Amino acid sequence: MEKVIGNLFSDYLSEKNTADDPEYSLIAKEALQKERELRALMNEEQTKCFEELFELTAQIQYLEVKDAFFTACKLGAKMSKELII
Repeated sequence: MEKVIGNLFSDYLSEKNTADDPEYSLIAKEALQKERELRALMNEEQTKCFEELFELTAQIQYLEVKDAFFTACKLGAKMSKELII
């Protein structure tokens, strides 16, 4: 079941097109502006640390989305099974 859910998650990610959402676009523009402002205030060492933190945060976010997706799929499968029985 894990492999099936993993394949579903990969399909979900490849078909997800949040960039078309106007709210997403607005927030992304704001985030980019804030990032530029912050980078302008930082020295080279701080910039390197920020980039490392940013990468780790992105990895954490990916794992959280993946976990939520897997949990929802498992719950959906369990509910379907209970409804059939």
